[in-house]
Amino acid sequence: MKIIPFVLAVLLPALAAAGPAIGAGEAAAPAPATDVDALASRIRAQLDQPAVLRGRFEQTKQVAGFSRPLRSSGDFLVARDHGVLWRTREPFAGELRLTREEIVATEGGETAFRLSAQEEPTVRVINGLMFSLLNGDVDRLGEHFTIAGESGAEGWTLALTPRQPALAKLLAGVTLAGDRHVRRIELAEANGDRTGIVFSEQRDTPAALTAEEARRFE
Repeated sequence: MKIIPFVLAVLLPALAAAGPAIGAGEAAAPAPATDVDALASRIRAQLDQPAVLRGRFEQTKQVAGFSRPLRSSGDFLVARDHGVLWRTREPFAGELRLTREEIVATEGGETAFRLSAQEEPTVRVINGLMFSLLNGDVDRLGEHFTIAGESGAEGWTLALTPRQPALAKLLAGVTLAGDRHVRRIELAEANGDRTGIVFSEQRDTPAALTAEEARRFE
């Protein structure tokens, strides 16, 4: 469905394919815990973890075999106690809402689709994973990926490799880069397609949801 962000269009089928294996952690052995823990500690020291984060995104999907990428842009809202709002402005308008219990897409003021956790248990995993990607939550990401990376005064970079074989069949890897916020996400699909998201204008004020933002989570 055209309203689904490219990143979610990858995660939905990938996580559904992984099924019960999600979170089980069967895959190649991760990096030594001491190395990962030290990296996570350094990144946590750099990252802000606001209760509410707003910003803009520009998203590009390069389909293998095609020269012209697909592009979209808009704004997003990540609220720790509520979920994620992903509002596309260009080339078409639409909004995706992810909460613990459901994923809802709206277009033209109408509900385009709704997927509940009762129908598809991986909804909760998708919500948590999207939140972790947007916030650079190394601990949560480590539940689904083996982690490598580096950090320095200018920022940090993470390379994520899926733990579950079923997930690895669709998703080759994920790269995150940032400083006090996540600035860039790149997804490499197993079929050769690539999705890149660049974030800008990130801000954590006001610190609480506005009345209009809270209404959109209802």
